[in-house]
Amino acid sequence: MGSLFEKEKAVMSKKYHTVVIGGGCLGAACSFSIRRKLGNKAEKVAIVEKKVLGAGLSSRHSAIVRSANASPMAARMAKIATQYWKNLQPIWGVDIPFEQSGAIWIAESHSGKSSKNWMDLEQAMQKEGIDFTMISHQDVTELTRNAVKIVPEEIYYYEPDVLQLDSPQILNAMQTAAQKNNIDILEHCEVFDFEQDTRNDITALHTSQGKILTKHVVNAAGGWSSELFAGIGLRIPVALEPVYAANFLVSVNDIPESMPIIADYVNQAYFRRWRGSILHMHQPRRRNAKDIARSFSRAAMNPDGANVIYDALSFNVNHQQLDNYLGKIISRFPRIGKPVYAGGYHSFFDITPDLKFILGSDTRVSNLYHCLGAGQALKYAPIFGEIIAELIVEKRMPADSIDIEEFSIARFADKDLSEYWRSDSLQPSAL
Repeated sequence: MGSLFEKEKAVMSKKYHTVVIGGGCLGAACSFSIRRKLGNKAEKVAIVEKKVLGAGLSSRHSAIVRSANASPMAARMAKIATQYWKNLQPIWGVDIPFEQSGAIWIAESHSGKSSKNWMDLEQAMQKEGIDFTMISHQDVTELTRNAVKIVPEEIYYYEPDVLQLDSPQILNAMQTAAQKNNIDILEHCEVFDFEQDTRNDITALHTSQGKILTKHVVNAAGGWSSELFAGIGLRIPVALEPVYAANFLVSVNDIPESMPIIADYVNQAYFRRWRGSILHMHQPRRRNAKDIARSFSRAAMNPDGANVIYDALSFNVNHQQLDNYLGKIISRFPRIGKPVYAGGYHSFFDITPDLKFILGSDTRVSNLYHCLGAGQALKYAPIFGEIIAELIVEKRMPADSIDIEEFSIARFADKDLSEYWRSDSLQPSAL
């Protein structure tokens, strides 16, 4: 009992420059960048994590880093983030292995609104300096070594600067970087409440390890955000959308190891070859307004909240899900025969009503900053960490080339969220 008391007393006696709530890839990235920008100052940075570092969705990420995005500003940030991932040492103090596999995007047809949306996307990405180009059927055949079924009515785009990372290696890099950057990792530490001063700023967190004092707070809690801040009257519209991921054993005779990632928007599936003999697949985020509304409805009815992520049932698969995925594989990879199932699990996207990030200062609490990825956290982690660090430490907006107003939580202020689901705003041009 004495040692536990001393531990809690030690935590209570600490005052931090910044406390980051959430030990996923975004929370870690924010803490590393903030600590680096503080330089030689003695002020400390802490990550408060209710489980262990990376225990949430960061441990189940498919770890695809790409730039193409329906929002040109999001694409611009993703392009910068991709370069950061290639050379992580200057900002995290560690490097991480990656493969530059490239990606082939498959769209539905040569005609109609869908085709125009993809062509508009191509033009927008090229304006941002992102290599995203329509390619011929012959190019697809050569890039995939004839492994992918080509349909005459489909159109194909190629993005060569797409990276594959590996979740275990990312978690290892986060842990190593936390030590190198002298970040206090307060694991198994759940936040229950906040203290605020007369200006509404957060001055302390009440946690399962006692009271923690701080000057600044970063919300990187993802799907837990809504419940976490409701007690101080903040509405943070985040819900969870389930996604099933599955692995299948394949032969190089079926699918070459060098095959680019396949982003199949006809079959609504991502495919990638990894770890030598595995074909990994998962679904992209749903973009239909009614589906997003249903996700928010489920969130309101779920008594466990985001803790459903830790449910052991998340690692179970039913026959219907498996058959659905087998059908998608067979229809896209005709040489594969019957795939050999090698395990699957449920993961989740933490989504917002318009599927865009929530990034930047809070509108009501001046020392609170949000860093929520809306289902795209990992690819943006390094750039988001840098942006939040500039806002907190350097008291300035990001560089002139980056404008985060589009992603401010202010867009939800005094707004009926159903407006998003009654409009066409949830049908972005392609991605």
